[in-house]
Amino acid sequence: MVSLLGLASYSPEQIERARNLSSAFARYEQILAKLPRESLHSQRIEGWLKCVLATYHNTASTEAICASWSDLADQLLQQAWLMADLSDTSGVLLALGKHGARELNLSSDIDLIIVSEPQDAHRVERGIRKFQRLLQTSGDAGLCYRLDFDLRPGGKMGALVTTPSQFQDHYWSQGETWERLALVRARAIVGSEALGRQILLDAHKFSYRKFLDFTLLEDLKALRKKVHQLGFTRRTGEIHLKLEVGGIRDIELFTHSLLILNGGKLPELQTQSTSAALLKIGERGIIPRVEADELLATYWYYRHLENLVQSIEDRQTHSISVDLSQVTGHTDFREIETKLARVDTIVSSLLGQVDAEGVSLPQGESQQHLWLSELGFSPQAIESTWTSLMRATALSHKNDRDERTRQQFLYIFLQAIGKQVHLDRDLGLAALLEFVKATRAKATFFAMLLNSPRLIQDLARLFCLSPYLGSIVSSRPELLDHFILQMDDIWNTDFEVMLQQMTERKLLTELWSANQFLADFDTKALGARVTSTAESICTELLRRLSQDFDSSGVQIIAMGKWAGYELGLRSDLDFIFISKQSPRDVDFKVARRFISRLTDPAKGGSLYDVDLRLRPSGQSGPLLVTLEQLHDYWQTAAQPWERQAYLRARVVNSDLVLEKFRLTERGLSGDELESLRAIRLKLLKPTTADTIQVKYAPGGLLDIEFVTQTAILHERLALTAATVNSTCDGIACLMQNSPQWKSHGAQLIQLYQELRVVEQILRLSATRKIVEVKRSDPAFANAARLQTMTVDQYWIKILGQLKAARILLDELDPTGLKLAGPVT
Repeated sequence: MVSLLGLASYSPEQIERARNLSSAFARYEQILAKLPRESLHSQRIEGWLKCVLATYHNTASTEAICASWSDLADQLLQQAWLMADLSDTSGVLLALGKHGARELNLSSDIDLIIVSEPQDAHRVERGIRKFQRLLQTSGDAGLCYRLDFDLRPGGKMGALVTTPSQFQDHYWSQGETWERLALVRARAIVGSEALGRQILLDAHKFSYRKFLDFTLLEDLKALRKKVHQLGFTRRTGEIHLKLEVGGIRDIELFTHSLLILNGGKLPELQTQSTSAALLKIGERGIIPRVEADELLATYWYYRHLENLVQSIEDRQTHSISVDLSQVTGHTDFREIETKLARVDTIVSSLLGQVDAEGVSLPQGESQQHLWLSELGFSPQAIESTWTSLMRATALSHKNDRDERTRQQFLYIFLQAIGKQVHLDRDLGLAALLEFVKATRAKATFFAMLLNSPRLIQDLARLFCLSPYLGSIVSSRPELLDHFILQMDDIWNTDFEVMLQQMTERKLLTELWSANQFLADFDTKALGARVTSTAESICTELLRRLSQDFDSSGVQIIAMGKWAGYELGLRSDLDFIFISKQSPRDVDFKVARRFISRLTDPAKGGSLYDVDLRLRPSGQSGPLLVTLEQLHDYWQTAAQPWERQAYLRARVVNSDLVLEKFRLTERGLSGDELESLRAIRLKLLKPTTADTIQVKYAPGGLLDIEFVTQTAILHERLALTAATVNSTCDGIACLMQNSPQWKSHGAQLIQLYQELRVVEQILRLSATRKIVEVKRSDPAFANAARLQTMTVDQYWIKILGQLKAARILLDELDPTGLKLAGPVT
């Protein structure tokens, strides 16, 4: 760990000079005196002041200052990890970027990736929310660090916590060239040492290949052009130290390109440090030693100027102007411009020259139509949608810069859509039109997206895949701010603002979860994320209403998919209310207000549709009953189908214990079995030559759930409060107690999970929530595309899954109903 001189080592004159040069320095001195000595913010501020003094008075090299600042970041991240109760999990925190290289500048974001074993992933994600609050909550002392998790697998819409298998799958199946470069600087900061070593080994295998990749150099050249074409808006009288041609990013890109080109064969080049990399590149003769030395000296020259500029207000800026000459010592730019030109010459020898103004749409309607046709759009989409899109973008025509920004955005976004060769590019173009209309063609939106190329790729994919997800983005374009800035996890004290936050959080969760689902088709992970958000929203809403009405008696029992952590996209919430003691009038008022707040129309739709039909005595019964009344109802009055539904009951965030044995201890009589047989037959909807209902078809989702629940009651399984929540839980429980289920249960679980995937894909592919899908429906064609199948292939596959499940249920249904033939 690099140590710098303490504050007391500087003279009063040196301290006063720092105050005069840096408004942040003077402000932080005052704040530091008021903070607890060992607080995270206090340690951060004291370390920052040391770095600024060392920068102003040259008591340490810029490299040493950046290393010391990085070491302090490590230390504070480790403390926050402990405070967030993450130390006993399998999670590991990886630093990338300048932090990974131990080269942080004085006001840098910290790029992080979190990896955890699957069994801890959700617990780690909860801890990371607290971790973020500790470091990012802004008060009088400002925030400790801006944490950026956007480099994780899947980008802004990927899971916040990545499992080892997801890490491997992403990089080896979807990893891009820029990600190979990013992982060069990966470094484990805190957490499981064993998992950290494993992940870094996987990262190195991805970044450093032993065999020559003939397309890699072309990818790197294209990447350099994109960096400079999309980087920033040049302003007269300023130089952007990071993004100018020949600037900091060029040196980093050049250096890391040489590492991944040569590091597989030369392991000594596998280093996170820019200095170490350039020294070894020069020693090995990969480039002339004099060029390596020149790049290294220039890199730290730029980084010194960068620290000086950022020291003024502790603001993340990389632009230097003549106005800042008092701090930087530069009254003109000739020295910097000379160095920029020299770096450009060296970098261009490997990565080619760039034209910073080179991104634009083809000129003229005929050339644009030809270009769009080459990208794969149909003549109909080009004629109608593209014409409307061009008219929409012209509405906010302000000046040349804004028009250039719009053209850059359209050019890049349309290219991204064009790459979706297996998806519906016309659908993507239509969604882009709706998005542009919703943003009112504001150049600020376009500029934001141009600075987030990964987000453009994600949105292009979503637009081509899912009308539902596209409609969320188009109806609420302001949600994109949350992808850039991260979602605030602290509920606002203003009730109406909090409701707006809840709507946004639900929509964002659906976007993130759906995007991840489209990558791995993991319904269990999808359900866990969507359920977690629903639970967070409902828990806080109930808490606030109970507080406002001075009620503490209302509790929620989740039912159905919510109880089983199986909520999907567009799912309703099934639940009932209970209380420990006899409910008061105010408790009923809280319950009614809770339902109203969930279902009230709002921008983007209501929070949730709700279903309360499973309360004791159905819709005619009281809205709120005691736990004792519920247990008594289970034991004495509940119909068999009601007892089935209650098997999955789960109390939400409460210490109340459900006595589920009351549901099963009396089993099922012959008459009850017969009634369930009739209900099952009535619930099911036949599959025709042109229609399927995956939920209601014989062998479908509802059928599997119904037979499983019937069998649990029939077998009189002794259940605890947590024994059976999901359908797969129930099947697994039966497999432990019934030879027949042991023989067929594993296959039934697999079929159930496969049909859940079909259900969610159909929901994504349609513009509305569908129950029945027609073979000729465009939504079904889109769903088939998601599975890279033709319509006929996908239709046959689903029919096969339903038939296989139906045959198994014929063997397992205690009522003896046989449905291997068509339902009549």
